[in-house]
Amino acid sequence: MSARVFHDGTGAAGRHTSLMPLSTGSTSGGSGSPDCQQVQTLRVADVVVTILNARKAMPTATAAAVSRTRHGDGYRVLVSLLAGSPPADGADLGSGAGGAAAVFIAGELGQDLADAFDGKDVFILQ
Repeated sequence: MSARVFHDGTGAAGRHTSLMPLSTGSTSGGSGSPDCQQVQTLRVADVVVTILNARKAMPTATAAAVSRTRHGDGYRVLVSLLAGSPPADGADLGSGAGGAAAVFIAGELGQDLADAFDGKDVFILQ
C-alpha cells in the first residue's frame, strides 16, 4: 500500500469502492465491529500499524480510509480498509463502524495525524 493521501477528494472515476469487513477485533456482541480503543494521543504510527495488522486479515485491500468526528473533548477516529478506488468525495467513509479495522477514542490527535487530516475529516491512504 503506497502512502498517497487524497485530501482534495480526487480519485479514479468509474471504479467501485467498498468497505471490507474484518473478522478479527470484533466485540463480544458479535456485531463484527471492532472494539473501541481508548488512547490519550493518537498518532500516524498508530494508524499505520492498525492498517498493516488489518491487511493480514484482508490482503486484497487496496486503500484505507481514516475519518474523525468530535467525541466529547476529543475525537472518534475510524480506520477502514477499502477495496477498489476511493470515492471522489469520501462520502459514507466515516458514517459507522461496519467494515472498520479499528475505532479509536482519542483525547487528542498527535500533530502528525492532525496535519494528515489537513483541515478535513477524512483522508485516504492508497
